[in-house]
Amino acid sequence: MPKLTLPPFLGLALMAALSLSACGNRLDPTDLEATIKADIERQGRRLSLKEVRCPTNVTRQAGAYFRCVGVLDPEGPFTINVTQQDSQGTVTWDVPNSKVLLNLLKVEASLQQGLSQATGQRAVIDCGSAIYRVNQPGDRFECQVVGGIIDGADAIHSILVKVDSSGNLDWQELRTSTAVAVAPVSGAAQGAAPTGASPTAAGTSAQSRTSPAPAPSPGAVKTSTSSGPTGRPINRPYLPGDND
Repeated sequence: MPKLTLPPFLGLALMAALSLSACGNRLDPTDLEATIKADIERQGRRLSLKEVRCPTNVTRQAGAYFRCVGVLDPEGPFTINVTQQDSQGTVTWDVPNSKVLLNLLKVEASLQQGLSQATGQRAVIDCGSAIYRVNQPGDRFECQVVGGIIDGADAIHSILVKVDSSGNLDWQELRTSTAVAVAPVSGAAQGAAPTGASPTAAGTSAQSRTSPAPAPSPGAVKTSTSSGPTGRPINRPYLPGDND
């Protein structure tokens, strides 16, 4: 069963741009903390953060990087990476996957790459409208393969993601057979010309297959963008044949 070890995940970082007030030439940490906390809770799946803590005395400087810490109770702290975009107080921030919190956009990107490598086909994954989810050992959830893909005699429409006891993710394809059953012909009917009747569809059964874990790739990953059932843009790995 493929395994996704946390951290890090491949994929594009989720970022939020903020323009913060400042005290003199320093960022206002109280404003930043409140904004990040509200945004994570708004985009999360039943999330309520205890607090977000950011360093004080951060000088406004384009390109400067620092970290804030979010806290879930009782799960614990997680990292929030913040980068200053200019010297006017505009910042972007990113929540990486951790043993405490999952960034589902990054999960989608990893699943897309792994499934595309395993099947040789484009795959677009949608794990739902929420972006953040508590990383709970023993938890499991499904992500949809947008539009489905056909691999041999099977159709793959979803992926089951399981969280192991260490907080790492295992995933497996949920497969449905696309084979059809044809009723046997006996006696004089054998060899007769076709009557035009359609074959009877066989019952379907869910199957799963283990595919190799996605290998880390150096540098940036080129992606394409599609829309999932929820209407949220989804980034997936670029494959030859995509429109550049």
